[in-house]
Amino acid sequence: MVTYHISYEAENVYDHQVQEALFEFLVVPCTSDTQEVTEEKIENSLKIPFFRSRNVFGYNLICVRIGKPFNHFKIKVSCTVHKATEDSFPSSADSLPLEEELAILDSDAFIVDHYLYIQQTPLTALPAEKIPSSLLYQRDKSLLEYMTSLNSALYGMLEYKPGVTNPSTRACDVLNNPRGVCQDYTHLMLGVLRHHQIPARYVSGYLNQGQDFMGSAQMHAWVEAFVPKLGWVGFDPTNNRVADHHHIKVADGTDYTDCSPLKGHINPPVPNKTDHTVQVVQQ
Repeated sequence: MVTYHISYEAENVYDHQVQEALFEFLVVPCTSDTQEVTEEKIENSLKIPFFRSRNVFGYNLICVRIGKPFNHFKIKVSCTVHKATEDSFPSSADSLPLEEELAILDSDAFIVDHYLYIQQTPLTALPAEKIPSSLLYQRDKSLLEYMTSLNSALYGMLEYKPGVTNPSTRACDVLNNPRGVCQDYTHLMLGVLRHHQIPARYVSGYLNQGQDFMGSAQMHAWVEAFVPKLGWVGFDPTNNRVADHHHIKVADGTDYTDCSPLKGHINPPVPNKTDHTVQVVQQ
């Protein structure tokens, strides 16, 4: 078991006075079989009470309703997370025989059951003719072997370059200009997997900052792909590794849109500057 102390801060400064606002923060790690949140503290600069809700995927939201004029808002969320270290990443020996695995993958029942994570979104859709053959599944190896090789191929193909993309950048654009950050690696891997009708979902969370990982300075993104018999398996193409005890999960969804750490509505809509700060300290 490893313990992390996580701090997330978001600060919004507006050019003109805002009369009212509603913010939703998706930043608190979830509790699962491999991790548990044991302490939590939430503060904001306006000392507005917050309330909790859940998004459509069942993950916890921190919601703040501001009903008075303001020009500046800052929130800080601190928590302690215990994460299991007994990561037993499955091997191909754990997989079903290839013919049986492919039969399940091709079955109507499997496609219906996992349709939400097979269907492309505007952020993940890829023109089939533009996907490099080196990224395609040739159906000559197990799904786990293919996912592992795809993870490595995308790591080698893309250049980690902050500032050249944004959360609205599409996977097809990254394919044309292979540079970006974690959400770009993740959207591209989702697009390739879904091209083969392999269920795959976008995961948001935090990375252990005590390691030499790319993308740890802010909230991170990686992929969970579904393998018959084995279930959901995590891959981090930004760092060419599997998702393990260094990855602290917050939420998952179909793409970044479902996992954005901050969503909000302000009245009137005015220009603003937003800064995010993340600290992940291993005890």
